[in-house]
Amino acid sequence: MVTLTPDDLVDSASFFAAIERECPGIVTSSGSGDCFVFYDPDGVTIPEERFPFLTVVTGDRYDAASNLDRDARTYRVNLGLDREAYEERLGPAPRQPAGYEVIDTGVDYTVTDVLMPHPFYSPLHWVCVVDPGEGTRSELAALVERAYALAARRYANHRRPRT
Repeated sequence: MVTLTPDDLVDSASFFAAIERECPGIVTSSGSGDCFVFYDPDGVTIPEERFPFLTVVTGDRYDAASNLDRDARTYRVNLGLDREAYEERLGPAPRQPAGYEVIDTGVDYTVTDVLMPHPFYSPLHWVCVVDPGEGTRSELAALVERAYALAARRYANHRRPRT
């Protein structure tokens, strides 16, 4: 069970350290303050073929939808979920191409400590939280656990011998 303490949410580095502590078998990549988390317990996946199940972004380098550059401590946690987990919390995902433009889901992507659809990848069942805090701590922990389990399942399925 993933546990996040209030201290784990103070800043992006603390959150990232908590993920490393709580999720064995991960491989991480980071740059410019951003962190990308992959499930690879055997260390055998080809880095260029990995896809993260969780990212922590600290600025507007990839998108400005959440205005992360407003404060040096502002960060956004992004999680890839399965359809069921996404729909339980946010209803049906938008049905448009992902990754091309900010998707109008009716939410303010700059709001803090609120679970919301990812501004670009919500059609792929990605969610996000800007500056998570007490309001989202327990739900975020449960969703990290869910995303981690999904990544482990996908890894196992990919590694399973094909007949």
